[in-house]
Amino acid sequence: MSIKPNFLIIGANKGGTTSLFQYLTEHPDVFKPEIKEPMFFNYYKEQQEDTNFRTQRVIRSISSYKELFEGSENFKAAGESSTSYLANPWVAEHIYDYNPEMKLIAILRNPIQRAYSNYLMYVRWGEEKRSFSKALKEELKGKELPQGKQYIALGYYYNSLKTYQEKFGKSQLKIFINEDLKDNPEETFKSICEYLKIATNFTPNTTKKYNTNNRVETRPVLKALKAVNRKLYITKYLPDNLKKRIATKPSMKKKDKELLLSLYADEIDNLQLFLNRDLSHWKK
Repeated sequence: MSIKPNFLIIGANKGGTTSLFQYLTEHPDVFKPEIKEPMFFNYYKEQQEDTNFRTQRVIRSISSYKELFEGSENFKAAGESSTSYLANPWVAEHIYDYNPEMKLIAILRNPIQRAYSNYLMYVRWGEEKRSFSKALKEELKGKELPQGKQYIALGYYYNSLKTYQEKFGKSQLKIFINEDLKDNPEETFKSICEYLKIATNFTPNTTKKYNTNNRVETRPVLKALKAVNRKLYITKYLPDNLKKRIATKPSMKKKDKELLLSLYADEIDNLQLFLNRDLSHWKK
């Protein structure tokens, strides 16, 4: 016997969704599926066989999706977190068709920071060899790219959020920004618990962060040193300035930040009105 999930974290990619999902599934009222990001509703109408995306299983069939939530009938809340749902607003119709009462959660990040974090993730995975500047230029020139490497496009949240709100209504779409989870984790978590109608007296371990890029290096020599250091722990023998460079991620170039700011200025303005909250700090 299984039940349908009653909530989804729909995005945004690199917005803090992995941390939020982990905190939620620590809650005794929340069922934790084996797969965090099945991406099922991307393929809901197709009903194909399940596939793999890197090492993760991608669910494409209803039977597999139901199996994912077997055992959840004894919990008050069950859900999953697939950031591609926000990136693909046509997915809203699929979700509604499956469960029109689904509660949706979105957590948004400054699109400028999000783009760079997304880039560093692919660097960390060894799947991005371009500089960030070159990656942005190629995307703007219309180069065909997989969705995950569309660093600019994935930061346009406004139209997707409008689509979801029009389909589900305001009461079924709860929107936060990354700073909510970072600066006020307990208050934010309590708000989500109230939204999902689960006990509000549980506090997860919000000191632990998931899926971060704190130790990403784009420069080949330092990247190689870092790899060796993981095996041999050579850092203690290196000069202090080199230790620091190995331990930290590279910063975004000023020209790239200025380019992204110019691209996202109107988007941020639209989001401020849509969310009815001040996002001026995203422009700094």
